[in-house]
Amino acid sequence: MRLASFLLPSAAATPEQFRQGYAGANPNFYQRALFENGAVLRQLDDLGFDFAAFSEHHFHLEGLEMSNNPILLGAWAAGLTTRLRIAQMATVLPARNPVLVAEDLAMLDHFSGGRMIAGFARGYQSRHVTTVGQKNGAVATYATDPQYAEHDAQNRELFEEAYQVVRGLWENREFSFHGTHWQVPPRGITWDHPGTREMAPATVGADGTVQKIGIAPNTLQDPSTIELVVPFTLSPNTIRWAAREGGWPIIFSPIEETVKMCLDAYHEEAKLRDPAIGWGRNVGHFREVVVADTDEEAFAIGRDALGFIWPTWHDHFGFNEALRRPGEEGPVPNDYRAMVDRGFSITGSVDTVARNLEKAVEAFGIELLVLWMGIGPAPLDKMLRSNELLVEQVLPKIGIKLDRFEPTLRPEFDTAKWTAAV
Repeated sequence: MRLASFLLPSAAATPEQFRQGYAGANPNFYQRALFENGAVLRQLDDLGFDFAAFSEHHFHLEGLEMSNNPILLGAWAAGLTTRLRIAQMATVLPARNPVLVAEDLAMLDHFSGGRMIAGFARGYQSRHVTTVGQKNGAVATYATDPQYAEHDAQNRELFEEAYQVVRGLWENREFSFHGTHWQVPPRGITWDHPGTREMAPATVGADGTVQKIGIAPNTLQDPSTIELVVPFTLSPNTIRWAAREGGWPIIFSPIEETVKMCLDAYHEEAKLRDPAIGWGRNVGHFREVVVADTDEEAFAIGRDALGFIWPTWHDHFGFNEALRRPGEEGPVPNDYRAMVDRGFSITGSVDTVARNLEKAVEAFGIELLVLWMGIGPAPLDKMLRSNELLVEQVLPKIGIKLDRFEPTLRPEFDTAKWTAAV
């Protein structure tokens, strides 16, 4: 099984300090967050985690999601680690310029020595998506939106077209694309440069206009092998799209009936691409795991970590729908007890976590587990110990050994990789 971590990051503040307001504007809290997340990243690298991922959200004066550039955070993380791969969960494509996304991720791939994972999402926070993506006509998509159907379709169209641009730039030395929203390159750009005619002749036409572009540097990895993660989804359409692209959807819900519906949808579509793929393969699962000496201590740690972040912030966007049981009506309880009782947060002693994690692994055939870590409001020392107990005691107890994905570099690459001094 592969193990990964999702780090927002949040401001390194206590719940009481968050409630005082504007934690995101306090430079002390962000510097402390860098220190704490850096310590976690180094530990994950040593413990054998496969990758760490950052989200993209903007304007978080509230301080709960200070993650406006997951690619830049990834470049920072790459310099702290040697084997841990670097992902985004995720770059919000409808609000971004896909040409710049392709370039930035290619640079991250080189900075990290081929450890980049591509993570793309559609965007559910309207404050961010509509402001940053205003030139694209971008809108957010979230479960409680009164105009969900209209906005979801508009968002999906932008997402899928932007993704085609990113992939096309990675897979081709010279590339052009003419879609509904993006012209790459726009027609009629005059570029009759003798240097281009000599050194990149396929990009310019006989009339001296730009016909194609290419990004430089391109990815260090062979683009056909770059892993794609698609968080955090319950949408059958998104799951099927991920299956067609060979991507890894990261399933949000812990509810057995919901998870199996998602796995069925992925498997049905994925078989068209790979008839031999097994049920439950190529799918990641999203959870929180907190391990301590006792069940009571683990619950208390989690309650002040993700148990503060989720009920305070994410319920507003419909996250609790991921916890809804079949046939359940009315609001889902918005508290940490519900997160634990319904299986999203697996907390407890080594024995308790081993027992509950083993059930989930057996039920769903989990081969990738992504852990949401509430670094920020959580006590750093207790979170580091939780990770240590998970890897060194819980996983061996249930017979799980950690795997790591080995990237494949471009076939023409034949020199030494650059590495940062760690």
